[in-house]
Amino acid sequence: METKSKTPAPVKIIAVLLIILGLFAGFGSLILWGQGFLFNFPGDVKLATPIADFFINFPISVIAGIGLLGMRKYGYATSQFVAGIYIYASVLIFVDMFQGELPSSPEIWAPQALAVVIGLILVFYLWRLRDKFVGK
Repeated sequence: METKSKTPAPVKIIAVLLIILGLFAGFGSLILWGQGFLFNFPGDVKLATPIADFFINFPISVIAGIGLLGMRKYGYATSQFVAGIYIYASVLIFVDMFQGELPSSPEIWAPQALAVVIGLILVFYLWRLRDKFVGK
C-alpha cells in the first residue's frame, strides 16, 4: 500500500506556476483564435506557436502542475517533458531573435529567459526529489 507524500512548499510553488503558465498558454491561444488569427494569421507570426501552446503546452503544463501538487510520479514525468518544451521553444525564439526575425525587446526575451530558468529548476531541483514521488 502506498502512502501519499507531503508536498514540499517549493514543489507547490512550482506546481502552481506550471498551472498558471499552462492556463496562460491555453487562454492566450484562444484569444488569438477569437480574433480570427488562427484562420487568417498575420504573415509575421508563426502559426505553429499558438497551436502548439493550445494543444501541447496548455494541457501538459496543467497536468504536470496537478501531478506535482499530489507528489505523483506522473507529475514528475510530465514536468520533465514540460521542461524540455520550455527550453526548446525558448531556444527557438532566441535563435529567431538573434537572426533578426524577431525584435530583441524585453517583452520577447524576458518571458523566454524565465521559461529557461523554470525548465532548469524542473530538471535539477525535481531530480533531487524524484524518489519521493508516489503512484503510477
